[in-house]
Amino acid sequence: MTKVLVISGTGHTLAELIRPVADGVEVRPIVDVLGGTTPAADVVVLHTLAPVRELAALATLPGPRPPVLILAHAIVPGDVLTALRSGARSILVEGQYTRADLLDAVTATAAGHSRLSPGPLSVVVDHVQSRPPEHGAGPFRQPLTQRELDIMELLAAGEPNAVIADRLALAEKTVRNRVSQIYLKLQVNNRTEAIVHWLSRTGSR
Repeated sequence: MTKVLVISGTGHTLAELIRPVADGVEVRPIVDVLGGTTPAADVVVLHTLAPVRELAALATLPGPRPPVLILAHAIVPGDVLTALRSGARSILVEGQYTRADLLDAVTATAAGHSRLSPGPLSVVVDHVQSRPPEHGAGPFRQPLTQRELDIMELLAAGEPNAVIADRLALAEKTVRNRVSQIYLKLQVNNRTEAIVHWLSRTGSR
């Protein structure tokens, strides 16, 4: 279970949604957080109207900062990379995630992994594709099997595990296991890193 800090002026309903995967949920407005020290939480859920600005403000607090999951009402493409560079680990945009996605993102972000809604993920993919492929980087240390290649192509297209399972006629648990194997072979820690690594090597989408 996970200790969660929700930074929001109206986050009590959100706190109730998150509670099944948390053993402690605290809701505080941003002004209260900025008046103290770095929050003592496993993950911060930043649910405000100006998450990029307030993420930068959180970076001024002393001490190590817990990973941050942004829940954005909306986010312009230019702010996605800024938020990630400023320390956001995950970004979900309203209308682009389910409650199951939210619970998964809280747990994954607390564990140091990343989750991105389709909109932010497309920004990351476009950014990677705007650079030449790293053809000189050499082959993968362990080649992916054909099934892993199929899964990786769908991951790079932004599909969640449930959709991948449906497309490939696999159990969702099988997809999760295969994705873990892909991470090991690509030497990455999460989905976002895998997609960036994959696209930088192949130049494909």
